[in-house]
Amino acid sequence: MAVAVAAAQALIRTIRGRSDAAPSSSSRQPLPSPPPGPLALPCGIILEAHHGLGPSPSRRRPRRTSSPSPVRTPPPSEPPLDDTLPPSLATALIGLVAASHRTCHDAQDINVAPRGATAGLRALRASLTSLKLTVQLAYKWLRRVEAAPDLLPHPDRRALVDVDAVVVLLAEAISSVSVAGDSLVDVVRDAAAAAARISDVAAAHAPVLLAASERIDRVEHLLSKLLTILQISSLAEALRARSAIDAAIPLILGDDPHLAASVRCLPDSFHVAPACLDRPPPGYSVPSPADDDAPPDYSAATTNTDGSVTIRPTGWSAAFAGLTLSDLPALSRVPLPVAVAGLRYGEELYGEQFARAVGPALAELMERPGGAKAARLAAILGSRSEGVAMTDEDNFARRVGRELEDGRARTREQPQPYLFSESQVSTHVEESSLAA
Repeated sequence: MAVAVAAAQALIRTIRGRSDAAPSSSSRQPLPSPPPGPLALPCGIILEAHHGLGPSPSRRRPRRTSSPSPVRTPPPSEPPLDDTLPPSLATALIGLVAASHRTCHDAQDINVAPRGATAGLRALRASLTSLKLTVQLAYKWLRRVEAAPDLLPHPDRRALVDVDAVVVLLAEAISSVSVAGDSLVDVVRDAAAAAARISDVAAAHAPVLLAASERIDRVEHLLSKLLTILQISSLAEALRARSAIDAAIPLILGDDPHLAASVRCLPDSFHVAPACLDRPPPGYSVPSPADDDAPPDYSAATTNTDGSVTIRPTGWSAAFAGLTLSDLPALSRVPLPVAVAGLRYGEELYGEQFARAVGPALAELMERPGGAKAARLAAILGSRSEGVAMTDEDNFARRVGRELEDGRARTREQPQPYLFSESQVSTHVEESSLAA
């Protein structure tokens, strides 16, 4: 009995000791929280767990994730326009397409009846129509030289086209279109001032109109020769076309002293002279190896069937003498030595802003197969379509008549030689590596 009582008392003491050692509910430690992880919401958005301390979760600042969100960079802005710089050849080509298109429309707006009294006007209209189409082809193929050389059927033909020849031909085409446009303005203004018909005053302007027509025909013929070099499969025909251009360039520069002076003033920012000195001399200028005192062997330069030798000039500009489109295909880096402020439609169509606005659409249209592009071209250039010129409010004759009523100047400032400064050259022309 005593043993049972002792065992019971020991059991009671054991139970009491355990209850005293057990912690109270108020001081009980919380269960360990699971590791932080993303929280998925019903809408599919996943939020990261909050780890900051604060009085309430709503006021806690969310923790930044280890991977920062991608930063959206704004598209690169185009370089600012500078109207004081001369246009590049690429920009001038676009302006020439637009100017020839508009000037051709101006000529079509003029009433040429009766035909016997307006022969000069009709000749100039035909010349402008032909030049307009040739200029569009020249833009297409010269743009390929720089932007799409893989579309050239004969890429090696670029070596037959001199850069300074392209400069002279484009400058001459731009000037001839401007002179033709001014001649048309003079005819319409004289008729409006005298309250007479166009046919009554056209005869007095016939010599000027015919001279403008012949000038356009000459440069259109040379641009066609340039296209022949790039397109034709016969190398002999390409060489003959090159010879025709070489023979005509001195005549163009002789007729236009301002252009000749501008071409001579082109700066040598491409370091052409040192590069040409590093090149080996042409094959036809190497003396015969048999005798050092023998005259040069010109047989390599003999391409004519009669055995005559064509010796080409070294170049018409100091900057690009000896360079071809194979050496420098980037027409957007070559400045055009023409002050566009004195040209008809010059400041409007020969600027960088106009080229950037219409350039992509014009390039796409020129490369589009098939015909029937006249309406689309007129829309791109901001001109009217064919067939509505005589009823349009912007008819050329009506527009010139309004200018006469407003008392505007009848003559435009004549183009002057463009003289390049060092600051203009450094900002407009980039350094270009020459081909070996």
